[in-house]
Amino acid sequence: MTDGNPTLAPDTYQGFVPAERPIGHEGVKRWFATALAKGRLSGSFLLVGPPGIGKAGLAKWVAKSLFCERQPGVELACCGTCPSCIQVEADSHPDLVQVRKPDDRAFIPVELLIGPPENRMREGFNRDIRLRPFRGGRKVAILHDADYLNEEGANSLLKTLEEPPPDAILFLIATNEQRQLPTIRSRCRIIRMHPPKGEQAVRLMRQRGIECESSAVDRAIAICAGDCEAAAIFLTEEGSRVRNAIVQRLAVKGIDPIELSQTVSAIMEELGSTATGNAKRDRLQDVFSIAVDYFRQQLHHEATNPKVIGPLTFRLDRSVDAIGQALRNANQSTLIESWATDLARGCPS
Repeated sequence: MTDGNPTLAPDTYQGFVPAERPIGHEGVKRWFATALAKGRLSGSFLLVGPPGIGKAGLAKWVAKSLFCERQPGVELACCGTCPSCIQVEADSHPDLVQVRKPDDRAFIPVELLIGPPENRMREGFNRDIRLRPFRGGRKVAILHDADYLNEEGANSLLKTLEEPPPDAILFLIATNEQRQLPTIRSRCRIIRMHPPKGEQAVRLMRQRGIECESSAVDRAIAICAGDCEAAAIFLTEEGSRVRNAIVQRLAVKGIDPIELSQTVSAIMEELGSTATGNAKRDRLQDVFSIAVDYFRQQLHHEATNPKVIGPLTFRLDRSVDAIGQALRNANQSTLIESWATDLARGCPS
């Protein structure tokens, strides 16, 4: 998708001031604003980008703009205070269809998409999006957690994605387009969204109640590979404590694999037994990302010392590999122990 440079929707209309726009993603917002102004905003969209950067917020902003009772209906703007805007924000608008992965399920249940076996195609996401709008002339459907579509669930969406109702807009929210089946990708317009930087990143964190300088926010987002949700955790006092504890174990001349694995395991245990497998996996990736960032810094500082370049590069590569293994749901305890042992083996003498 090309951003283009069309005119943005105005910030004010007669008699009201629109609600605050989603932070950042100006090129994407210009594209949607232009498509809406030309009457061509329809079809299926795959919004792709790291967690916490505002993909779902953008989709709901589009929904508010279409449903708002106080703006013309051809501008990407909304008041944020009318009944329709409030209902969208509260996930209760009758023309907004949403599906999320339940916390206790590894994938989005196919029943949420096409109904239970005894009521196939008479319930669920596919059926709800084809119902006539209750108000106005549009419907918006948002499928969150599209990364967790299994093959059966993805296949059940194909006809709806390929031939959505003319009055409907469908959004699939994902972190990586490569995690979607080719048949899904080919039926959607892919919109790639990127983490905010500078003042926009500061504003995003401020919305989460975190006050930090721009450099600290940018660094946290970089450590977390663009994951703004994880970056917000690292910017808290507790997150700083976790990072310091890990760096302290990595900064010694001879890494003790037992102490390092115990430190990481203790951090993981703090999540508690109520945390979902996905949350634990994500936090483990964050731990390995701290190591990646630390070893990158060390390589920069030791660029003129050939004796340590090899061992540091090994440890950096091993930590990157550990992130991939966590993504593939490797056994947590085994992964932590093997990673710590390999780092100790790769320590410079």
